Amino acid sequence: MDQLDKSLKIRHATHDEAPIVLELWQMSARWLNAKGIYQWRPEYFRLEQVVEFMDNGSDVYVAEHEGTIVGTYVLTWSDPMIWRELDHNDAGYIHRFAVNRDYKGLGMGTLLIHSAIEEIRRRGKKVVRLDCMAENPRLNQYYREFGFGFVRRLEFDNWAANLYEIVL
Repeated sequence: MDQLDKSLKIRHATHDEAPIVLELWQMSARWLNAKGIYQWRPEYFRLEQVVEFMDNGSDVYVAEHEGTIVGTYVLTWSDPMIWRELDHNDAGYIHRFAVNRDYKGLGMGTLLIHSAIEEIRRRGKKVVRLDCMAENPRLNQYYREFGFGFVRRLEFDNWAANLYEIVL
């Protein structure tokens, strides 16, 4: 991971890179679906969604390794749809976290989450938040092992999400 850490450049995505971000989301969705996890569906994602994140005050980041974009995440500064009455200005929210599966096992996810946390801290926020599908045990375990504390479970019509946070 040290070599990857030194060669990985995490930066804001450009509008020209929106199709690459979209492909990372869709690649992650296909991989999850192949494992029987329907947290994301490839057909759900559209290029307009990437551009909307880029233009609505959110921050879309990409991780570049030796000239290839290998990961992405989005930071938003509010999330009332998921966090409801708990949504507040002192939090940063990590969304659409995706890593190219060719880089699995190299610690890419850890580097991206650390980057997101540091950016949220740099912005003066006091809490880092994210959500994930409640029925994805491995991802829930990953976030708990990373240090995210469970906040609550939200039930929707046909799925449930677990909410996690780290207080900085």
